Amino acid sequence: MDGKIIIDNPTMLKQDGVIVYGDNRIALIEKLNYEPDNLPVRIDMVVGLVCLNGNATFYVNGNKLHIEAGDLFVCHPNAILSDNEHSDDIDVRCFCMTREYVKHLAMMPRNIWEIILHIEKSPIMHLQQLEINTFTQYYNLLRTKLLSKPSTNRDAIIDSLAQAIIYEIQDAFATVAKIEPVKYTSSNMLFSRFLELLSESAPKEREVTYYADRLFVSPKYLSAVCKEVCGNTASAIIGAYVTKEVERLLKANTMSIKEIANELNFSSISFFGKYVRKRLGMSPKHYRELLARNAGK
Repeated sequence: MDGKIIIDNPTMLKQDGVIVYGDNRIALIEKLNYEPDNLPVRIDMVVGLVCLNGNATFYVNGNKLHIEAGDLFVCHPNAILSDNEHSDDIDVRCFCMTREYVKHLAMMPRNIWEIILHIEKSPIMHLQQLEINTFTQYYNLLRTKLLSKPSTNRDAIIDSLAQAIIYEIQDAFATVAKIEPVKYTSSNMLFSRFLELLSESAPKEREVTYYADRLFVSPKYLSAVCKEVCGNTASAIIGAYVTKEVERLLKANTMSIKEIANELNFSSISFFGKYVRKRLGMSPKHYRELLARNAGK
């Protein structure tokens, strides 16, 4: 991909119309002004954005999204942002955290699978005014601490505020998706660790054995746990993630089919073609042509 990581090692800066406060763990953004020539870009962080005023239309992984005042937008790492347009009065408060930082701060709830699926399907939700005020207050406190001089407890305070934001976002989406809180069990914890490994794998490893070995369980046991917790086998979950990655890269249209096959560690372009036909019902070339025809309508 020719695009760049939107925020790699964020620092306190103001350039190219983008105001950023942060460090190598977390960044806060107040103004977005990415020119079309700088897109597409890969967002290499967990992002939560609250729109306070105005509106914006943009594409994430090839999907057109629109946000207005009061909306909360969330996306996971490795998303591709393209075709950004926004009104002149756009005003946002954006929280960006590295995957490692989020993992360090927050224990993933047992229902994280349901939350992830809901966010992937519906990454935008409308907030009540009290919720908007809460996120804005957290943002202001974090910005103040990030800009403050080093002190004994500065990092601990930043960690606590960031952790609270993660839990607020989880609660907001869990409420909208009407997901009931549940208790932790050994199976749930194993499943959460499996999802963490799967989300961290780039490109996605396609064999259950790869994940089972790193979780110190057998492939059969891992698949049984996945089936128990979410109703799908480990192989089916892996396949869904890989398919999303394939769709994203084909939609981005910045790499040739051969380059995508290499990027995703397929042994040959022929094997990649068979995999895509099985998952998407057509060859990579025909899928890309279908996307182009639909975009032209």
